[in-house]
Amino acid sequence: MPRAALRPPLARRRCVAASSSRSREPARGVPSTVPNPSEETDYLRAMPVPFAVVKTIPDEEGRTVDLVFAYVNDAAIALAGCAREVLVGSSVFDACPDVARCMLGVLDDTARTGAAQYFTCRSVSGDRYFSVRSYRPREGFCACVLQDVTEQALLDRRLREERRLLERQAMRDPLTGLYHVRQGRRLVEGALAEPRWEGACSALFMFDVDDFKKVNDEHGHHRGDDVLRGFAQLLEQSFRRTDIVFRAGGDEFSAFVADIPCACVAERICSDVIAGVERLSADGVPVSVSIGAAVGRPGWSYESYYRVADQALYRIKRTGKSAYRVAVMDGPAASAPASALSGAPERRSLRRSARKGSPRTQPAA
Repeated sequence: MPRAALRPPLARRRCVAASSSRSREPARGVPSTVPNPSEETDYLRAMPVPFAVVKTIPDEEGRTVDLVFAYVNDAAIALAGCAREVLVGSSVFDACPDVARCMLGVLDDTARTGAAQYFTCRSVSGDRYFSVRSYRPREGFCACVLQDVTEQALLDRRLREERRLLERQAMRDPLTGLYHVRQGRRLVEGALAEPRWEGACSALFMFDVDDFKKVNDEHGHHRGDDVLRGFAQLLEQSFRRTDIVFRAGGDEFSAFVADIPCACVAERICSDVIAGVERLSADGVPVSVSIGAAVGRPGWSYESYYRVADQALYRIKRTGKSAYRVAVMDGPAASAPASALSGAPERRSLRRSARKGSPRTQPAA
């Protein structure tokens, strides 16, 4: 076959070349989809949310020491309250004193690594909150899109405060501010379940305000409430923050010490509480308190501590008041029968004279 037969006609070749050249040229009358830089700036300038580009300023060692405004749109100018000529080229922290200095490291990280970030920040004055999205338009620069979220942040903070208040009301006694009995027992059982070092002891104290009904009858319920609040404050001062102090109900209170060296420390705590009640009585309504305490090693349950401490308190109430008894639960808890709790040895009992306040030993029942 002749070689000329393999070629398309000349007119056809010209048509194909013309069509391919027209496909590479934009159609007349249709605007380009890629705007020039000035058009991009105009688009950002009219954006309804604040937008700013900052440039990092390094020192001689290459560490960023400042941020300078390179571009701000109209919304950012309105937020800053300054003219564009004042902002552009000025330090961010000088032109906007409400910007926290810690923003330097955050925005510098974006300008150096290119990592886009999204976070919420608070103004230095503390009255405004902003969500910030940052990205790197080019090396050494950081672009930020800001949104005022003050209203939502204040709402979230109010909801958190209300939630904490509800949680406190659910766990605390409204009169004294101490834990109520259910929360107190829950905390004590949790403390008893934690592992303890071998030889450690724990102690449960039970306090009963003597003749509290007489206080209400003679001085009124409002003075009785003052007595209970004052005694609760005394217990909080007598125990550590890590100890568990709660109101068991009425004029009865309890406290649990998870790690106590020996029973003698429990005796000293009881003596200090009785002395503190005497000081309170000297300044107001005369009252006294009786205390029963149980000291045991790891393994005993809450019911065991409660039973022994309650028996010690009952003996004090039966033989006298303004005194204490400390009962020691010896032996392993797993092998001790329930009847052994009633025979727990009592370390000591102290009673203060109603006239002179001098301590004297009360014989064990």
